[in-house]
Amino acid sequence: VGTIRGHVYSLDAKTGCVYWAIKNPTGVRSALSIERLPNSDPPKYVAYFGDLSATMHAVEAQTGKTLWETKVETHPISRITGSPKFHDGRLYVPVTSLEEASAADPTYPCCTFRGNLVALDAATGKQIWKTYTILEEPKPTRKNKKGVQQYGPAGATIWSSPTIDPEGGRIYVTTGDNYADPATTTSDAIIAFDLKTGKFLWSEQFLANDAWNVACDSANEEN
Repeated sequence: VGTIRGHVYSLDAKTGCVYWAIKNPTGVRSALSIERLPNSDPPKYVAYFGDLSATMHAVEAQTGKTLWETKVETHPISRITGSPKFHDGRLYVPVTSLEEASAADPTYPCCTFRGNLVALDAATGKQIWKTYTILEEPKPTRKNKKGVQQYGPAGATIWSSPTIDPEGGRIYVTTGDNYADPATTTSDAIIAFDLKTGKFLWSEQFLANDAWNVACDSANEEN
């Protein structure tokens, strides 16, 4: 069990008694995924979870001992909310952010974060590939009324856990809104990536032109 304050507890399923507890300085937002490492003898079970600094953690499920930590995104407001998915020795991590809330500040240069999916080696935490939901990098667009430079496209983040199709060799994610103009065709969409390489395969959008951030509902609408 993980908590928003960063605690992770291992509980006896029958009694609720605590086996072990650890404290992560950045709160835990995702569900935990517990998996057996391939070819481990004796069997080694690992608990994986993501935190509010977009760092993935791997701990021994039996003891809580840290095995590795990997920061999958450097954007300062990024985070992991969807539970990671394990398959064939890899861990697939969805990445999102709260940048759409930062945009409520009229001095904030909105927006530069793009949703992304990261594949890690489940045993070591080493990155195998990383693919963005918006293939185009953010560029300067306009300046707001306070003279602050604005950027886009941005957003289309992945809040939920991905879905894996082992037979088809694909992994699917769902995305949220765009944080800024211009709107993209990959926001509010289902996107398919190649499971092995991370190559962007296709997307199907369900709500077009959804460029929104918290400034749209605030007194300061500069952003």
